[in-house]
Amino acid sequence: MSAAPTSDSIAARVGAWSRRLAARWLVARALDLRVVGLEHVPAAGPAILVARHYHHLYDAAAILACVPREVHVLIALDWLGGGPRLHVMRWLAAAARWPGVWRSGPSWRLNRDGYRLSLRLLREGRLLLVFPEGYPVIDPEGSRKTDTDGCLPFDAGFLVLARRAGLEVPIVPAGLSYAPRPGGGWRVWLRFGRPVSLSTAEPGQHRAQVATLEAEVHRLSAPPTDLNLLPETFSKPV
Repeated sequence: MSAAPTSDSIAARVGAWSRRLAARWLVARALDLRVVGLEHVPAAGPAILVARHYHHLYDAAAILACVPREVHVLIALDWLGGGPRLHVMRWLAAAARWPGVWRSGPSWRLNRDGYRLSLRLLREGRLLLVFPEGYPVIDPEGSRKTDTDGCLPFDAGFLVLARRAGLEVPIVPAGLSYAPRPGGGWRVWLRFGRPVSLSTAEPGQHRAQVATLEAEVHRLSAPPTDLNLLPETFSKPV
């Protein structure tokens, strides 16, 4: 597998622009996207976006489409099984510098590579998107969630990354709420919360901090009661 382009190369900048353009095209085609709290996403420096996982494709597309800086997505590879599909996805992920992990099974090498790349990105001052539930509601491989409003427990891996990066890494909670759109597609509300700066707390507080962020993502994912209260709308490429 060839090496990924460096972050400041022309190829890397063109690749990031192309991925954002593709995400905006997909959003304009399939979603009526409403975005609130975008100002909470740091304009520069390391940060982790911790988001609810509802749709296997549209969640990341919505975030890539509206966030003005490059977003590196932590993606799952196990659903691809093996063979050509896995090799192609790993090549694409390497080109984008998107860390890949294996959610189940003993494929520790893939998880180790994804962990190392995630730390490297944070230490370079980059923005990492993580879906701590691991599995979405709408999943081509079949959902592990019992209802569309339910959420799986958060994996604490994002907190480990934030602590081991060796520098201050704000964690930004992001909520996603979906409703069918008349005529097809989805109406989606994407809400970003205020960044959480983790202290160097004792290990005993580890679970409590994950629970706090999980609760905030759940709150931000609640369906809005009044659409007129949403001040910012993003529904097509700009």
